[in-house]
Amino acid sequence: MKKRLFFALPLSSGFIKKIGYLEKEIDKKIKIKWLPLENLHLTLCFLGYIEINYLPLIIHTFQNLFSHSELNKIIKLKIEKIGYGPPGKKRMIWLYVAKNKKLEEIKNHLENSLTNLGIIYQKENRNFLPHINLARLKNFSQDKLPEISKFLNWEVFIKEINLYESYLKKPYAHYEVLSSVKLFSS
Repeated sequence: MKKRLFFALPLSSGFIKKIGYLEKEIDKKIKIKWLPLENLHLTLCFLGYIEINYLPLIIHTFQNLFSHSELNKIIKLKIEKIGYGPPGKKRMIWLYVAKNKKLEEIKNHLENSLTNLGIIYQKENRNFLPHINLARLKNFSQDKLPEISKFLNWEVFIKEINLYESYLKKPYAHYEVLSSVKLFSS
């Protein structure tokens, strides 16, 4: 049996509320079906479908990775803007997150740990572009979408990292936290 897994940063309730106001602002320009606010997160590493027997090893490694390292510090992110994504396409609405060295370091440590354990996962072969997906745009003509880009310059503090299981259901995926690591102040 396999589980669909990913590592991600959950968002605070205050930040989610702020996103909700932003979505209402965009709703004045275009009516779309937003992803549920409780589903929002920033994916660090999508593993794909992993054999269930690897799960205890993945959780143990995940917990140990952050227990005695510089990685377990609160992450400060800068949300640069809202806009269509991926860049050059209009398939989704994203919050674009500024490149962050610590975020990339954590992603690399997670991936290297999985590789060193011999766990085969769905590694992405493109550059990491941190973002938060707010909506998937289906049944929209790309050339008829209104301008929604807006610079935000928001700061967000991330205080935990989660390992999630994803259940693909209609109309939206459901996520369950399987393991969590709290991050601390420096």
